[in-house]
Amino acid sequence: MDAELSLRHDNNVSRAENGRDVVSDDVAGLDLTLRRNFMLGEHSGVQLRGGVRFAQFARFDELSHLDFNLAALYRIQPVKTYTAPWFEAALGAERQEYRDSDIREGDKLNLDLVVGKRFTDRLRLRAGYGWERRFADAGEVFAWRRRTAHVAADFRVSPRLTLYGEASRSLGDQVFTATPALAFRNAAKAIADDPVFGARRAYRLGAQANLVELGGSFNINANNTLDVGMRRFEIEADGGHNYDGMEVRASWLYRFQ
Repeated sequence: MDAELSLRHDNNVSRAENGRDVVSDDVAGLDLTLRRNFMLGEHSGVQLRGGVRFAQFARFDELSHLDFNLAALYRIQPVKTYTAPWFEAALGAERQEYRDSDIREGDKLNLDLVVGKRFTDRLRLRAGYGWERRFADAGEVFAWRRRTAHVAADFRVSPRLTLYGEASRSLGDQVFTATPALAFRNAAKAIADDPVFGARRAYRLGAQANLVELGGSFNINANNTLDVGMRRFEIEADGGHNYDGMEVRASWLYRFQ
């Protein structure tokens, strides 16, 4: 079982385009995850995961939420050598419950296919493609479909320090928050009032999302790891709309033996 405590700052938590609509917030998080591994043979195995995640927003308390998630991952390495590639297929489901934002509550399904390879005892690369489908309890703004291509690498600098990075591009739906405007209404697939951000509305638009994440993790001992990182996102949507933002985070991970 793993437990993770985290703090992050999001400089565009409203996912807004215009400066007057852009707001930031600080978020504290707690994740608990239970994993079980089962070998199916010499070359393959299955991992089952279940967890709960809580996020507490400092400024916009209505966005605080509790998530429940389940996942199953199948992994196979046809050639059993250290640098031989491996292949993964993962299926996940998640339930999200918000403190006071009914339009955001819902369920999410995802499927991810990945190939990975160790090039040395320090360098590991992964690439994959995934699909995500979200169902909203109320309205259609936070119900979406997305397809994502991603590539990730990690480099072990020392026995304790690992640096990592990931880049991804998603095609599908993204949600903007904005002061009501005709330009957004004409481009949107769905619209809803969003009282979390006052008199603003939430708009779901077809979009392309680009994301880059960089970070480092430091193993204190067999049970404790410190992790710091940043994530930069840029969204280009239908109708010429766009927004960007950055998240900076720090976390402490404890692995129960």
